[in-house]
Amino acid sequence: VKRERESESERERESKRDKDKATGRVAQLAMAINVGKANLVEQLELILSLRGSYPIVAIDTEFPGFIRDTPRNATEEERYNDVKHNVDNMHLIQLGVALLDEGGNTPWPGCCWQFNFSDFDPDVDASSPESIELLKQSGHDFQQNRRDGIDAQRCAYPVCVNIFCQPYSCKYITFHGPYDVAFVIKMITRAPLPNTLNEFSDLVRTIFGQIYDLKYISRFCCGLRRGAIGLVGLSRLLNFEPVGIRHQAAYDSLLIGALFNKMKQRRRNIVNDRSASVLYGIENRCVENRRTRRIDRRGWPYPRRQQHPSAAMGLAV
Repeated sequence: VKRERESESERERESKRDKDKATGRVAQLAMAINVGKANLVEQLELILSLRGSYPIVAIDTEFPGFIRDTPRNATEEERYNDVKHNVDNMHLIQLGVALLDEGGNTPWPGCCWQFNFSDFDPDVDASSPESIELLKQSGHDFQQNRRDGIDAQRCAYPVCVNIFCQPYSCKYITFHGPYDVAFVIKMITRAPLPNTLNEFSDLVRTIFGQIYDLKYISRFCCGLRRGAIGLVGLSRLLNFEPVGIRHQAAYDSLLIGALFNKMKQRRRNIVNDRSASVLYGIENRCVENRRTRRIDRRGWPYPRRQQHPSAAMGLAV
């Protein structure tokens, strides 16, 4: 009996070692590419070269929290007013991007980017102290961003132009997306967000075309608690082990892309007209506007064709 117990214990230890090794291999594979001012053009060129083969773009953002909280019972118009107030008065810290093909494959295992912006100064700019502390614990170095990050006034627009440049031949994926989408729209238009939710909804459809919010889509998938879960909770329900560091935008975008693929395997028709361009929290207005409002693509806020990253920043190509 003793020998049997020792044998079982040894098998358990070997199993644990194998699991630890496998987890370590996965964690090593997920290596985010940090993008700052020194390698911005190089990485944008790489992303452009991959977009044709990897038309699905998962996105996530990190920002300094909320300076105006939204009550649970707020109307959709009130929610949007709070989104506008927060986004208009805060600086984006990080934009995360992961590219996938229709089979859920990335260009190489663990491939993801995070664009670090230099505009946010925690000593001066509006922020939530709790959020700043959480971001610091997650490895954000605000002083390094100030020194080496991307100047949003000069470079955020070409970043967005070259990543979000073909909305009608690509799919964009987010999770609980109003803030992620709002920060991207702010960067593209280089202006405050629209005054009304209707105008914002129109811009979402114009700029992104096919964008899917996993939190909204999970409402229609069995066993996913009708969307009343966070990103990590969704990954647990889908039996997917996240890798990388939480609250780092690249790893979160990679997780969003992987969960999108898992949800497609569960339910093949999750990507359909019912869920396109519908963002969680303002979904009723999105659905209604898609049915009743036409969008005018003339004069939309960025070029229809891809621009070389250097040209977009006014540099010699």
